[in-house]
Amino acid sequence: MREILVVWLLFLSICTSAQYYSSGSDPARLSWQQVKTPVVQLVFEESMQKEALRLAAFMDSVAPHIAGTLNHRPKRISLLLHNHSAYSNGFVSWAPKRSEFFTMPSQDLQSTDWLEHLAIHEYRHVVQIDKLNQGFTKWLSYLIGQQATGGVLGLYLPMWFLEGDAVIAETTLTQSGRGRSYAFNNELKAQLLSRGAFSYDKAYLGSYRDFVPDYYKMGYLLTAKARQQYGPELWENTIQYVGRNSWNLSAFKRGIKRTTGRNQKHLYQQMFKQIREEWETEKHQQSTTEVKAIEVPEDDYLRYLSPVAINDSTLMAELRGPGIRSRIVSIHIPSGQATTLTYTGLRENEPISANHDLVVWSELQYHPRWEHASWSVLRTHDLKTGKDRTITRQSYYFAPALHPQKNLIAAVEVTPDYQFFIVLLDAESGELLQRMATPENHFALTPSWNHKGENLVLVLLSKKGKALYTLTPKGVKWTRLTPWGFDEYRHPKQSGEQVWYTAQGNYGDEIFRLDTLSGASRQITGTPYGAAYPTITPYSQQLIYTAYSEKGHRPVVHADSSLPETKDQPTSMIHQLVEDLTHQEPVVEKSKATSDPYPVKKYSKWNLLNVHSWAPTFVNFSGENIYTGLSVMSQNLLGTTIITAGYNGNPAYESEKYNINLTYRGLYPVFDLDYRFGDTSFEMEGFYTNEEDDFIYGVNTQQTIYHHYLRAGANLPFNISRGHYSRHFEAGARLTWQQRSALAYPLTQYRAVGESLVATGLSIERIIPRMDFYGMEYSFSFQNIRRGTSRDVGTRFGQAISLSYRHSPWGNYDNGSIIGLQSRLYLPGAGRYHSISLSNDFQSKQWGQAVATDGDYYRHYTFSNIVGYPRGYSFLENDQLYLFRATYRMPLWNPDFSLGKIMYVKRLRMNLFYDQAYAQYSRLRMDTNIKQSFSSSPASYGAELHADTHFFRFVIPFSVGARVGYRTADQSMFGEFVLQTGLSGFLVK
Repeated sequence: MREILVVWLLFLSICTSAQYYSSGSDPARLSWQQVKTPVVQLVFEESMQKEALRLAAFMDSVAPHIAGTLNHRPKRISLLLHNHSAYSNGFVSWAPKRSEFFTMPSQDLQSTDWLEHLAIHEYRHVVQIDKLNQGFTKWLSYLIGQQATGGVLGLYLPMWFLEGDAVIAETTLTQSGRGRSYAFNNELKAQLLSRGAFSYDKAYLGSYRDFVPDYYKMGYLLTAKARQQYGPELWENTIQYVGRNSWNLSAFKRGIKRTTGRNQKHLYQQMFKQIREEWETEKHQQSTTEVKAIEVPEDDYLRYLSPVAINDSTLMAELRGPGIRSRIVSIHIPSGQATTLTYTGLRENEPISANHDLVVWSELQYHPRWEHASWSVLRTHDLKTGKDRTITRQSYYFAPALHPQKNLIAAVEVTPDYQFFIVLLDAESGELLQRMATPENHFALTPSWNHKGENLVLVLLSKKGKALYTLTPKGVKWTRLTPWGFDEYRHPKQSGEQVWYTAQGNYGDEIFRLDTLSGASRQITGTPYGAAYPTITPYSQQLIYTAYSEKGHRPVVHADSSLPETKDQPTSMIHQLVEDLTHQEPVVEKSKATSDPYPVKKYSKWNLLNVHSWAPTFVNFSGENIYTGLSVMSQNLLGTTIITAGYNGNPAYESEKYNINLTYRGLYPVFDLDYRFGDTSFEMEGFYTNEEDDFIYGVNTQQTIYHHYLRAGANLPFNISRGHYSRHFEAGARLTWQQRSALAYPLTQYRAVGESLVATGLSIERIIPRMDFYGMEYSFSFQNIRRGTSRDVGTRFGQAISLSYRHSPWGNYDNGSIIGLQSRLYLPGAGRYHSISLSNDFQSKQWGQAVATDGDYYRHYTFSNIVGYPRGYSFLENDQLYLFRATYRMPLWNPDFSLGKIMYVKRLRMNLFYDQAYAQYSRLRMDTNIKQSFSSSPASYGAELHADTHFFRFVIPFSVGARVGYRTADQSMFGEFVLQTGLSGFLVK
């Protein structure tokens, strides 16, 4: 038990030494308001007031139901709404404890209002995490604050459980939710029936060799199937056991085992064996239709998404995959040959559109400064010239649809105040031509033009579910084609009087056809794992769609075979599972509705202090070290102010025992300040001789020297990313000030008389002047990096450059100056995921004031280096230094190997390196005052072997490696251990 506690505290120390998570800042111009309810403190931008009040009332009413199966009611939590971002998501973080919603709904939304979906899913996370704060964890929280619960969360509760359980909540508490979705579950269905179940570690932690469905999907089926069999008490009791016994590293395993008799690995094997058997039974009950495959490349797991037939022989589609860069391709239907047209940037999951002249799609574009301000802009690719253009600026346009004949685009518009429109735009200029509000502000999804371009067909979402609609822009006529329901209508296409769309069949998503004259609808396709994205060839009127398999989405041509009419089909495993889970939800007394509106109050952006954690240790965040002492951490809700303060009790750091660090991000520049203060004792007693005379001097003094250290600066970080390139620019200036108080003490003069000392009656005062050192640093950096794939071992194309200059313009200590230039060039390697990086760095120092030493040469104050050394060297004398580094990175093996629960190795990779430095320096001889010059050219070369590894099934990976090389300077071998990771604040989405 002692060993377990030691490991736990070590892990907690690692987490404590990492920075706490900040998602970014909203524009400074925004005015904020708040409402407080028993469940939530909701903070929102003033234009969002109507929807914020609706959300607050919804959360109050649904919170008891969300908490029901875990039998826990959390305290009020702060919730921040970001409504100026085109990014759709939400998360919960602990330390500081809060939730954040990005309110812009996405185009792959299911049949639940986006804000209500977020409320259920994210508040379930709040219940999960808050329930941990009991027993040993609660006592620990008294000791170290919110980071105690955050540390227990990260250490014990796997992400598959956290997200899987939240997906259950969003499913059982609504008539929608991802748990009901065939599209959400078909990846695991195809894998299980085609390849079988992966190992527990691979299913949870992923692979670079094979496509592995993410832990949302694996987690939902595992938590849901286990809850179906063992009841909701399984997860309630497991979280309770973990919270009360978090001193034990096996708490989660023991918690599960107390109910099931199995640990999480064996529970996974048992549940997925049952799931596979049930899906095998379903497979024999499914009817399939004939298709003609379009022979596109199949060398890897690939997703050919949203195909658009611009003629009978050409498809435009988006292509994604774990080993390729996202792109738009043109597919020759008869041969299957795919030609890359262009590469896409960051974008949500929504369709592209095309006609004979253009391809159009939407991309996320971030504000240069504010992380929580972004837009969805429209980009086009000209099929004749091959040029890409961005045709809108600072827009919130989604799912663009090109007119089949005209230079016209229809798109969904979502405003920051949660209003929904269909807009018509000029495809050349992006000019807004027409704006049409949706009926009753229903959310619009994936519009498309009919084959003549007379009207649009699209999906609308309301509280009653989804329905198919047509919209005739001339006269703005809306016509509902289907009843409201929860069949998850998606991606409708119209030709003549027929509308093809995706919806739920008996065992998977299939393509349906609706006759708009009779209103009759019929399932057209039958596929093993689901169909999506119907498109109709303009002349032959052939149906083309994507069929899913274990190799991804592939386009196929429907062979027009008839699907037999089926009646009284058994309930699918997915729907039976949801039905059973829904019956397990406890009956909870409804909250009493208040007749009074929630009072809206102003929320000041100058609410800067929010102390969330503390520790009986001093944490050095910049150096990631922990010493004896005290620490306090604060981060405000808006994410603009981060403060850490503490007392360092380590005697080695007496001169900086009191510390405060502040970062403020609420204005265009980011300001940071680090101030340290301390004192040291100065004691001197005894007798000393003086080389300048024959007297002896006696001293007896005890004083205190005060030390001040200040580092303050401002920098401007800009994100100017566009398309498939990540571009960042930053410029800054920083002042460093160090002061040591002056010191004066008397020396009593004596004369040696025989063996006695006789006072002369004279004394002199020894003065050590106050030290005032000022240093200024100016920096500039720019990087232009092409986005890669998840399987790349390094950046495969890009450039980066940084320039720094430091000098000491004031004070009584002169450190001289230093200027440094660093540059990186990234190039593709010979292999598919290989990369080359070339570095050329240079620095030049100017001497500061001289310091006499015991050697033959004067030493001078100088600034610390900007440029590093060749690998294998720890020091290199220099006034001017040039460093060249070349590194070749390549993957070696993707073993997906587990050593019990201790480690899971996903990938082995190798780096080959060669470093060469050229250093010049001069020294001034003390005896002759003659300057002498020296030079050296040390080099090193060798190899590094790295293993991308997860330890103890922790979701954040570590890179563990060893470096072996040869130093030319002393003709010797060297070896080094390398450990890297990306620890940061823990959050769940």
